[in-house]
Amino acid sequence: MTTKRIDVENLTAPRDSANAAPETAHKRRQTWLKLASYAGLISFFLSLIAFNLVDVDIWHEMALIRESLRAGHLLRQDVFAYTPTLSPSIHHEWGAGLLAYGLTYWIGSDAILVLKYLIALLIGFLCLRCAMSMGANGAVWAVLCPMAIYLSQLGFLPVIRAQVYSFFFAACCFWVFEQDSRGNRQWLIPWLCLFPVWVNLHGGFVVGLGLLALYAIEQALRRQPFIHLFYVLAGSMIEVFINPFGPAYIRYIMRALTMTRPYIQEWQPVWFFGPLRTTTFLAAVAIGTYSVAKIGIKRAPGLLMLIATAVQATMHFKLMPLFAIAWISHVPAYLQQTPIGQWMTSFTQRRFAFVLSTWLLVISIYLTDAIRWQFWRMRVPQSDSGFAYPVGAVDYLRQQHFVGNVMVPFRQGAYVSWKLFPAVKVSVDSRYEVAFSDEWVRRTFQFYAAEAGWQETLNAYPTDLVLVPLLSPVAQVIQQSGWHMVYVDREFEILARPDVLLPFGKRSAETFTGKFP
Repeated sequence: MTTKRIDVENLTAPRDSANAAPETAHKRRQTWLKLASYAGLISFFLSLIAFNLVDVDIWHEMALIRESLRAGHLLRQDVFAYTPTLSPSIHHEWGAGLLAYGLTYWIGSDAILVLKYLIALLIGFLCLRCAMSMGANGAVWAVLCPMAIYLSQLGFLPVIRAQVYSFFFAACCFWVFEQDSRGNRQWLIPWLCLFPVWVNLHGGFVVGLGLLALYAIEQALRRQPFIHLFYVLAGSMIEVFINPFGPAYIRYIMRALTMTRPYIQEWQPVWFFGPLRTTTFLAAVAIGTYSVAKIGIKRAPGLLMLIATAVQATMHFKLMPLFAIAWISHVPAYLQQTPIGQWMTSFTQRRFAFVLSTWLLVISIYLTDAIRWQFWRMRVPQSDSGFAYPVGAVDYLRQQHFVGNVMVPFRQGAYVSWKLFPAVKVSVDSRYEVAFSDEWVRRTFQFYAAEAGWQETLNAYPTDLVLVPLLSPVAQVIQQSGWHMVYVDREFEILARPDVLLPFGKRSAETFTGKFP
């Protein structure tokens, strides 16, 4: 009897191939969905921040570095204002100014715009890695991400805010804490090496200390290793003293943390910014609440940090991007474990064509909008936006070779200093607690609102000229004080005290566009 040899490889090959084909097709579909969703999210983000208004604070940050280089040391006393200022002047964003100034003059002005986009991309990447490490499906993360992007819009709209560095480091915190919970301690040394960088870039380093403390408490409550976290926290607190201002920096930070800032809109509660943002925030909180209620607190790591950022965002919309980053780093993993999260994952797998078409539609709409707004341009507008720079007025003063003191609105002062110092000194600028007392900032806002006592404010210090937005209430009454107009355009006018003579400049028919730097 002849025994036939069975070729196992040939026998099983057709069956394996048959099984491999659907699996390969499934992986290919998932790859296309990922690429489409990421492209759609980037397009949505670009469309929201495409205007790229140059931030009001970058002018005084860079002016500080420019004048410090001229002086040969980092300035600790104000040189830009003719009104009384705080001493010493502790500028917590000096590192951000150094970075912006260096990039602008070594590489070019577009470098800081590239940096803005790069930081935003890295934040998104870190949030995604954190969420997926915790168990979130990429599809669920992508569906939730537009809410986080929308809530973080105001934090990324200007070019480039120093607080963006704090947002980046906060995203790093969530990622390394997730790694630590898995027993990975490789982040400890890099943390201690990089934390002083955060300290000198932005005062938001206190967020890092707070997040680290909350994570340590949470680990202790979960009966997980936590002693090493308190050592790192203690080391980080010591590293706060690694700054050019010494212990005075600590006193400054304590004052800054307790200020109310009633005249700065960003520090108002979330409901101050309209029903759409409030509703989106409440929806995000509701999704997080539902998820935690379904899975239980024990299966929701990072919950203390999420709650803390939600409370801060409720009270101060300026901190909403911090909540959005915490939310998109944690909540997708919570939701993934719920029936809704499982349905969302299943739906994307079963309705591949529909989901892919939806993301392609998102890309086409929002990328077109971002291109229409020319997202690659930085803008220093005098009109056509919610904020105007006095481009024409500054140009007029430069042409007249004016030397003297100019009273300016809070938000425009730094631009005037950057363009005209040392010939011109200003009454105030957006440094706020860095250089000015609460009382003087209050009086400045009351002056431009033409409230009681505005004339006393005008005459309090040796002011030569006043820069007045035409829409401000004081524009209607200031000439009653005997001051005369020497310049006017569509948005601003300049008035001079009686003994200051300048040729009248009327440029109301012109449109101005400023340049950075």
